[in-house]
Amino acid sequence: MLPDTPHPVATGGAFRRGLMAMLVLAAALPVSLVYAQTHTVQTGDTLSTIAEQYGVSAETLARANGIDDPDRIFAGQVLTIGDGGPAVAPPTERVHVVVAGETLSSIADDYGFTLAALLERNGLEDADYIYEGQELSLPMSHYAPAPLSRAETEWILRAAANEFGVDQSLILGLAWLESGWNQSMTSHVGAVGVMQLMAPTAEWGLEYLAPDATNWRTSTEDNVRLGTAVFAHMLAQADWDVELALAFYYQGWRSIEINGMFEDTYQYIENVLSLASEFR
Repeated sequence: MLPDTPHPVATGGAFRRGLMAMLVLAAALPVSLVYAQTHTVQTGDTLSTIAEQYGVSAETLARANGIDDPDRIFAGQVLTIGDGGPAVAPPTERVHVVVAGETLSSIADDYGFTLAALLERNGLEDADYIYEGQELSLPMSHYAPAPLSRAETEWILRAAANEFGVDQSLILGLAWLESGWNQSMTSHVGAVGVMQLMAPTAEWGLEYLAPDATNWRTSTEDNVRLGTAVFAHMLAQADWDVELALAFYYQGWRSIEINGMFEDTYQYIENVLSLASEFR
């Protein structure tokens, strides 16, 4: 993503691309991952069929809802499907990709651990030598937050959407496609967290859009707020064209201005919109 103010760009008309393999993501996701963990009983439902749908046992479902007789549920009844489980699974390793202008000391400060710990973790002897594109392994204990439940992560996403005036379902879908709502995710190019923020974009967003979201690398709330603020800015610069704003977020406006939209950008837009429809 690039934070520059974009010029108007033609989208090439209606999106005519067929649904590609990634587009089936929404349909393939377990319902328990896509929706908040409740189920409204429909006519014909049984406790067993509902439990099977969500991948839990009928006994667990009955216990979670204080149901003594599993044969007695009624249409319109709202059932809790567990607590939603963790939104993320802590990774076995996390890396930081060095960008221009960074030093080992600044990277250590950003993540909240000592320079010595970073040097030891990576077997480095010279604290003054790193290079752009270098991958550094980060000590797990210093940055991995306690996993949030899916319900907690969804609440954070919806609150950020409200704060910055963006459609909630759109932010939910965008964040799911970017990371699966996983704050512990770091891409091979160094994009971080739920909203997969790159360091230059995050730094620009901190200066102009959400200056208090300083813990965006480690905090789900800060990462979501900062990423949503950036997307809201892109939406405004795209003159509220949602598809174009999504293209800016994925490909960058300057790349689109020079190269037009790539094929995978069209796929990305369709995938986000498909996921967003599942959250409405």
